[in-house]
Amino acid sequence: MTVVKIFRKNGSIIGYRANGHTGYSESGTDIICAALSTALQLPLLSMHEILNLSPKFVINDDGFLEVDLKTLDNENFKKLELSLETMVLFIKELSKQYPKNIKLVEKED
Repeated sequence: MTVVKIFRKNGSIIGYRANGHTGYSESGTDIICAALSTALQLPLLSMHEILNLSPKFVINDDGFLEVDLKTLDNENFKKLELSLETMVLFIKELSKQYPKNIKLVEKED
């Protein structure tokens, strides 16, 4: 199972972390893992490629991704908010459809 944690402060996303493998299928053929990975990495890609931001993040082949957005200024954060909230909505839907494979936890700081 992959556990995704969304960290919020005053309702806004200040970071997120995913750990574990969905276990839906074998590595390389797991469509749930692919969908989840895409959802989690898309905001990170837009931060780098569109906004030229370099937030702190860690990603590895063991099913771990962590993104820390606490250092972003308010202007850039506002530009990302829609992308981040869309990511969460997508993960919520995935976790409803595949509750044995994905667990979503939201924490208010």
